[in-house]
Amino acid sequence: MALDEKNKGFLLIDFNAKEEVVSFVDLNTIQSSKLIPTTENNSDTILKIEFEFQYKEAKKIESISFYKIENDQIGQVCLYEDHQLAKKWAKMIQDCITV
Repeated sequence: MALDEKNKGFLLIDFNAKEEVVSFVDLNTIQSSKLIPTTENNSDTILKIEFEFQYKEAKKIESISFYKIENDQIGQVCLYEDHQLAKKWAKMIQDCITV
């Protein structure tokens, strides 16, 4: 992940997918962002964590995956740390949007 606070850009490259996934968001076009964890029915097992971006124009919403259980090669051993890292980045992104 990378954040360009001056030009307001967010870059996420997922090397855990079968083919790497590169996502870029121009934060100048974003109204708000939040972190969305998706859990398994009636459990605390997190299946995925996504950054959700709401655009200023057309109220379009885009989600970018940060974590997917199917790409977790070590069985959620680092999920807690990954979730904390995602929360930190979500705050940094939101701070960049609101400045």
